[in-house]
Amino acid sequence: MSYFKINNIDLPSVSSAVWSFADLSSDESGRSTRTGAMQKDIIAQKRTLTFTWGYLTLSEASVVAQLCKNRGAAVYLTYPDILTGKNVTGKFYTGDLTNGSYVPLGDGMYINGLSCSFIEM
Repeated sequence: MSYFKINNIDLPSVSSAVWSFADLSSDESGRSTRTGAMQKDIIAQKRTLTFTWGYLTLSEASVVAQLCKNRGAAVYLTYPDILTGKNVTGKFYTGDLTNGSYVPLGDGMYINGLSCSFIEM
């Protein structure tokens, strides 16, 4: 069973999954120039997940690349959400897809360190 899916398709096992949660503040947010007090007006909160894969075959890396970048701007990502404590599916757009290195091993080519960020829409 995969913990992570794109558009309901299982992803290869990730070696690293970093979850972050950000407040998006209005233009009225900021510190008072008179008192230094903070005024924070949160207009939205969004998640970002960054996945990194260890050694993938060229074929496996191609599947990940196609799921992340060849299916349009938006994907539906299923993941275990820290805030809710359960698996959720949300609409995300993908950031840059980067490759750490090409590694020729034996009779094949492997990809090590493929990485992609998913930013909640």
